[in-house]
Amino acid sequence: MAKNKFYWRKLDDQAKVFALASSEHYSSIFRLSVILKEKIDEEILQKALNLVLDKYKVFKVKMKKGLFWYYLEANTDQAIVTIENEYPFNRVNTKKNNNYLFKVTYFENKINIDFFHVLTDANNGEEFFKDLIYVYLDLKYKGETNVELLNEIVQESENAYRKNYKKHMKKSDVPKKAYQLKGKSLSEGVIGINHFYINLEELKRHSKAKDSTISMYLIAMIVYSIYEENYKINKGKKPINICVPINLKKYFETDTKSNFFSYMMVSLELKDNKKYTFNIILEMVKKEFQKKLKLKKMVETISVDAGKTSNPFIRIVPLFIKKFAVRLGSLDVKKNFTMTFSNIGRFDIKEEYKNYIEDFMVVLGPDWAEKIKCGVCSYGNNLVVTFSSKLGDTKIESKFKKALEENNINYQIKGNGVNVIPD
Repeated sequence: MAKNKFYWRKLDDQAKVFALASSEHYSSIFRLSVILKEKIDEEILQKALNLVLDKYKVFKVKMKKGLFWYYLEANTDQAIVTIENEYPFNRVNTKKNNNYLFKVTYFENKINIDFFHVLTDANNGEEFFKDLIYVYLDLKYKGETNVELLNEIVQESENAYRKNYKKHMKKSDVPKKAYQLKGKSLSEGVIGINHFYINLEELKRHSKAKDSTISMYLIAMIVYSIYEENYKINKGKKPINICVPINLKKYFETDTKSNFFSYMMVSLELKDNKKYTFNIILEMVKKEFQKKLKLKKMVETISVDAGKTSNPFIRIVPLFIKKFAVRLGSLDVKKNFTMTFSNIGRFDIKEEYKNYIEDFMVVLGPDWAEKIKCGVCSYGNNLVVTFSSKLGDTKIESKFKKALEENNINYQIKGNGVNVIPD
């Protein structure tokens, strides 16, 4: 594909919206990070990236403007590895990055990869990232690559939304405008990041004792923290809406490397004449999951999203008008979100590489509407809950810390030094 300068492909239905809505204030970027046991060798990491991109030709692309839509075209330039020297979630599709829709950076013994959501989702990004790590470790410690690992070329990717949507289907429930976090923001471009390293088996025992999943349990702790430290203080009236992305590959058959996820809105309406404990909120969260985590609801979301981009009238509207309309509409849609909580699950690493790896993290980019976001993943017996924040205080994170302590759950905190959680 790299030699074929005429290669191009359409964006999937979610990517079309991300491309149109993206701006300096809403970048649609997520980050995956790995902590290795030794410092990173930039030259070897660059070589590993070149080799892995020869396999994932589907990611060796740049975004171009068409008359009606953006599209992806072969990128014959080299993707560049750089040292991490700025806060995450600046836009990655810049000339400095040779127009790639992802960016690989490193610092000491950490490797980051930032993905623009136009390119792919976290599930596919994780596959690419793991292969990059495997090749890097092979080159560093064995001096050669695993030929079988790079043998299968990943070049084509289907629009799985269009494949699975139902025509003329409507959403059965529309989220209400959400309570949005109040407080003074950090300076423009500054992000506070705090990672909670939690004992996974311990957390499993606690969540199981409450007849809940880990995600339900963590979401309840976060909502309880928001309620105690932001909502009550500011006399919130609107519901706390937690957006929970869902990996649709678990429910539909596809091997696409493009986006294929949906989301569920956990919406909790809290009355001002009632006191809410953690246990009460957890029961409310469990009911929301029981009500909304259903195949029918996912098909509804797919069908509504795909139906918009397949509408004959919308398809013929020029790109510049679409961009203006979607950006304007996204300002209103974002008012439905209090926070996004994304649990991408366990990083399953091949046994031969485990001795070189300490931990993984997933970090989401906060924005003007969702001033805090939460990314979760696990590796070994560590579950890492990462809060990324534009707020100038750590009241919500501090309450989350206290909730862990009240539930006798062991943890450690590591951060980037911007928003330090007090002891």
